Amino acid sequence: MTVDRKIIPLFVVPPEAGPDVGDGDLARALMANARWAPAMAWNRFAPMVYGMFLRQFGNPLDAEDLTQEIFYRIFAKVGGLRKADSLRSYIISFVIRTIKWETRKKRAGRWLTFFASEDLPEISDPGMDPAARDVLRRFYEMLGRLGPRERMVFSLRHVEAMKLEEIAAVLEISLSTVKRTHERAAERISRWIEGDPELASFFAERPRHDA
Repeated sequence: MTVDRKIIPLFVVPPEAGPDVGDGDLARALMANARWAPAMAWNRFAPMVYGMFLRQFGNPLDAEDLTQEIFYRIFAKVGGLRKADSLRSYIISFVIRTIKWETRKKRAGRWLTFFASEDLPEISDPGMDPAARDVLRRFYEMLGRLGPRERMVFSLRHVEAMKLEEIAAVLEISLSTVKRTHERAAERISRWIEGDPELASFFAERPRHDA
């Protein structure tokens, strides 16, 4: 089928008939090779995985390819999941390991930079007005000015709403390091946002995730 490469089709897997289950039951269904489970897992978690790769590396096509690769690995190795209720964290840990590997493998500058403002992908949410799209694009540009670890910690905290303890576990670094990294990233982002009245007004209306 023809796909607009700027609009990643993250919900292209037809959902098979299956129960409406939580993450724990979904994990157990995957381990039991239930036919409906892979499609449900993809549709539930692929947007999150794709977003993490996109925010970290800034390349929509690479983010799509890596998302597909991650799910091949997850489906092949899900039998090793020890705690079924931790499926989301299990998937995030796969993403983190892949990000670390790709960062080492591709040390060329383009993998450690983010979008130039003119290269930001089109944000295709039909319910979002042009002004909100512009605000979101500028925020993504700010994320790109952070270092790789700062960007990952800040995104996991404020986009994925993970607790600092969870971030430390999936990144395999100490909680104190996560706290220092988050404080540094949050201070920089806050300073940049304060310098942009439209962004400051937008985020003033958003809920905060306190540490």
